[in-house]
Amino acid sequence: MSEVKIDEAAFRRRLHQLQKNLTTSDYFKSVNGLLIMVGSSDDFNPYQKSTILHTWLLGYEFPATGIYITSKKILVVTSVGKAKYLSPLKSSPNGSYTMTILCRNKDPEHNRKLFAEFLEEIQKSGKRIGILPRDHYQGKFMEEWNPIWEGAKAQFDLVDASVGVSKTLELKDEEEQRNLRVASRASTNMMSYFTDEMGRIIDEELKITNSQLVEQIENKIDDVKFFKRMETDKAMKRLGNNFDLNNLDWCYKPIVQSNGKYQLKFSVESNDEKLGGNVIMSSLGMRYKSYCSNVTRTFLIGPTKEMERNYDFLLRLQSKAFSLLKDGAIASEIYKAVADYINKERPDLDSHFLKNMGSLIGIDFRDSNGVISPKNGRRLNEGSVVNLVLGLHDLHDDKQGDYGLMIADTVRITGEEPIILTDSPRLRKFIAFYFDDEDEDTRDDAKVKSEPGTTKIKKEVKRSSDAKITSSANTRVLKAKQRAKQKSSEEDQLQIQREIQKELHERRQKEGLERFNSEAATEDIEKKLVFKKYESYVRESQIPTNVRDLKIHIDSKNQTIILPICGRPVPFHINAYKNGSKNEEGEYTQLRLNFNFPGVSSSRRLELPYETGDDKQFIRSITFRSKDGARMAEVLKKITDMKKEAVKRDTDKREMADVVSQANLVEVNRPRRLDNVFLRPTPDSKRFAGYVAIHQNGIRYQSFGRGDHRVNVLFSNIKHIFFQSCKGELLVIIHCHLKTPIMIGKKKTYNVQFYREATDASIDETGSRKRRYRYGDEDELEQEQEERRRRAALDKEFKQFAEHIADASHGLLDLDVPFRELGFQGVPSRSAVLCVPTRDCLVQLVDLPFLVITLEEVEIAHLERVQFGLKNFDLVFVFKDLGKPVAHISTIPMETLEDVKAWLTDVDIPYSEGAVNLNWPTIMKTIQADPYQFFVDGGWSFLSSESDSESDGEESAAEPDFAPSDEDPQDDDEEDYSDADDADADDDESDFDDGDDDDDGDADDDSNLAESDNISDEVFDD
Repeated sequence: MSEVKIDEAAFRRRLHQLQKNLTTSDYFKSVNGLLIMVGSSDDFNPYQKSTILHTWLLGYEFPATGIYITSKKILVVTSVGKAKYLSPLKSSPNGSYTMTILCRNKDPEHNRKLFAEFLEEIQKSGKRIGILPRDHYQGKFMEEWNPIWEGAKAQFDLVDASVGVSKTLELKDEEEQRNLRVASRASTNMMSYFTDEMGRIIDEELKITNSQLVEQIENKIDDVKFFKRMETDKAMKRLGNNFDLNNLDWCYKPIVQSNGKYQLKFSVESNDEKLGGNVIMSSLGMRYKSYCSNVTRTFLIGPTKEMERNYDFLLRLQSKAFSLLKDGAIASEIYKAVADYINKERPDLDSHFLKNMGSLIGIDFRDSNGVISPKNGRRLNEGSVVNLVLGLHDLHDDKQGDYGLMIADTVRITGEEPIILTDSPRLRKFIAFYFDDEDEDTRDDAKVKSEPGTTKIKKEVKRSSDAKITSSANTRVLKAKQRAKQKSSEEDQLQIQREIQKELHERRQKEGLERFNSEAATEDIEKKLVFKKYESYVRESQIPTNVRDLKIHIDSKNQTIILPICGRPVPFHINAYKNGSKNEEGEYTQLRLNFNFPGVSSSRRLELPYETGDDKQFIRSITFRSKDGARMAEVLKKITDMKKEAVKRDTDKREMADVVSQANLVEVNRPRRLDNVFLRPTPDSKRFAGYVAIHQNGIRYQSFGRGDHRVNVLFSNIKHIFFQSCKGELLVIIHCHLKTPIMIGKKKTYNVQFYREATDASIDETGSRKRRYRYGDEDELEQEQEERRRRAALDKEFKQFAEHIADASHGLLDLDVPFRELGFQGVPSRSAVLCVPTRDCLVQLVDLPFLVITLEEVEIAHLERVQFGLKNFDLVFVFKDLGKPVAHISTIPMETLEDVKAWLTDVDIPYSEGAVNLNWPTIMKTIQADPYQFFVDGGWSFLSSESDSESDGEESAAEPDFAPSDEDPQDDDEEDYSDADDADADDDESDFDDGDDDDDGDADDDSNLAESDNISDEVFDD
């Protein structure tokens, strides 16, 4: 018990709940206290109420321990070793209870006196004592206690408190519900593994017995790699980053029954007969942190019509039972309603129905006081968890002989419809297997219809796994063998996909209305544009002295243009300057300087270059005239250069705004490291090999060739970590996608990648010198084998290191691996690459720039250029952060369209499609202007309606905000001061008006000026 650590907060919370029920609950029948005596551990019966109460209160079973609980006091008798773990619980922060611990030792006489004292304290509390009479324990502790108790119990009024304990344990808190979810997912995953193994055994006609298969399944709980694969296998349910395999155990030994011998209970042993027959039944129950779950499935192998009919009816019974599992339902009424349904629909099966329909489940696998039977008047409440079991026993088929049917699921009761925690496929089309020579035309009715009055069932996952259609081609046992049936299956799959997409679109619409409201939208608009303050000089004495000559001066140090106006030098900050132009008129040269003023379009700006207000006056432009043309050209060039520098400085500042300083890396001695790796992006133009080391709170890359080439990445800043195999690629990669960017050299980056070239012959991982001398002289077969072996060694080395990084993060990171078989060609940037889905992302990690799209951040996907005759289509991702630019992947081959749609549906991303490219910057501007109104008007439904109208061939005028464009959209307001402008510095015109105004102003600006008297044009002679 050296690792025992009791959760004090949970203990006090649950003890308070138990003490409250002792005095207020009718189920405890007004007892003065509850006596719990536990002897030695009983591995054959771990579900005794006393043991369960220990686990619920303390988190562990404390063997050889007695506990007596009253409304204000708790008395414990135990060994000295166990007492030290209970000592921190003696103090109550609010004084709600007092705890006394009596310590036993090896002296029998001392222990007798101790038990006598323990019994005396019980007598002081009152005569009415609650006990658990069905619990029986053995061991030295009980041998010492029983004689004392037998002689004294006659003076007490003993009351069976089993129902009161059951009611106390029935309602689960959030921590208990979390443990039940993990246990249920583990059971579901184990059932998926059993299904695959069972199908393989039947298909390959292996001679495996029921007991051998059970042993194989039972040993899987010790397979660490198997549980790690659950996190990356899309067919499995994730157990979470905090999952601890040491806390997982079996509720009972797995059960596999076949060949006509079936007992519909969970205490049966699997026999040694060969796995086979027409019905295979499997029951699997796992518990996590002592909280139990259970799932049972029956598989039909070449069933007859009668067997199919009976199984479909059993599913209808389950659907009926689901509709009855509600808050406040009575156990006996649930059973009676199901039994009445059987008598009405299939009276021939009444005698074959089970005598009960399961029970409450939690720490206790089968709560005997919570059984769903015709004699139990127990009321079920919201938060209860039920092991719902339905079965038909002793059935007989004229062709196949005797068989039984049973399905069981762990279900949580809510205020509305129940939630199925063990959401494993149960429909006949997923559990029935047919041989090649069977006629399957009669199997089109595999989908079970819900009965009238039944309720819709929630799934523990986002979408029922029954909606997934798996392919089992190239096997002799198939779910759909004939071509007509396969075509029907494809149509069913498309129909299911459409239904799921409809549900996803409705969910996005609902989430959008909840996320935005009219008040928040108005506030966002008001906060978009703010005045950016700037200042040339604080005091007049700071103005340069050479301005007395009343000429135009450029003060580059203070970013100011000093203009002579009415005999006085007047400073203008470069931020107030917009653009300028120079014109020749005879012997005079005119220099016109334009300034920012209200009325200039600034849709892309978040800062205004002027302060608005009715009391403010603005200068629109100033014109100077001079005979010195060279001087005017020099002035314009200096102003232009200073404006470019200011714009570049502001642009760099905005780009670096999200770059944050990371905390210091905490180094460790002799860290685990991976040598001979390269870094991308590179800190310098030259590439140097280096190593990656794992430290306490992050990883460090250090170059061999340059000591200053060092990159630290903290675990807390890593958003995703990927391992990409060199199979089919030239590189083996460990890639980190960051939450906030860091600087590598002079570059800001969200991605840090460590890689090694798989074809690099300079590195010999084998340590053998043979390759150095014989490379090129070996025959072709040996070279291929060597290449495969070397690539496999590279993959193993990099993957193990990536797993070590994830382990060192203590749950912060979860290694993700791309599914190359799901990849599709596309052009996300400049060149065609393979875009590969992972569990959480869509990535492209081979060519720069990298592509990492987090699927949880995607609002909707839109497929463009989807029309007959085109060879390619485009894919656009719109993010939930509407201010983030959309992500384009263009030129995707049309033959992958259905695969892309299926993948988007699997990852719960709604999609739409259209025949043309859309002007997304304009669309997103319109949405950002008032997101709430956008969703009120139907949200993303305009994409679907547009695609529908295009498919119908109807031509309609599109709204201006959503005008399609076949060109790459560019924002007219975007400021662009590239180095190429330097070549035009000596031209007659310099323009910094964001591309929306010419030198003389456009018609819109003139109309704005007509309404305002506080803007002026001035002309001066220099």
